[in-house]
Amino acid sequence: MKISTKGRYAVRIMADLARNCDDYISISEVSQRQNITIKYCEQIIALLSKGGLLESMRGTKGGYKLSKKASEISVREILEVTGDGVKIATCTYDKCDRVQNCDAVGTWVRLTNLINDYLNNIKLSDLIK
Repeated sequence: MKISTKGRYAVRIMADLARNCDDYISISEVSQRQNITIKYCEQIIALLSKGGLLESMRGTKGGYKLSKKASEISVREILEVTGDGVKIATCTYDKCDRVQNCDAVGTWVRLTNLINDYLNNIKLSDLIK
């Protein structure tokens, strides 16, 4: 399992917004603080917004903020929105003709569940403490 740059940056962006949870923050502010290009930041924020993790407001005092409390957003949710869900082995998320006769599939399923449980239990609020 490898977390993409997009997934890692999404977690950083969400943590940045969580630190400033009361205000709408512009993409340029986040981009500058996190040292991520504005264009890439826009792409990631679009995914996070579409995934329901951010809300936006237009105008001079506009920008983005969390759509719910940082304590209600897990790292797993953030990663899944960016396409970085846990995919240990193809047989754990896609059909495999050998599943019924595979001695290893149980191991991959348990590992996938362990990682998902771990990422589910890490909340955005934990990251900014």
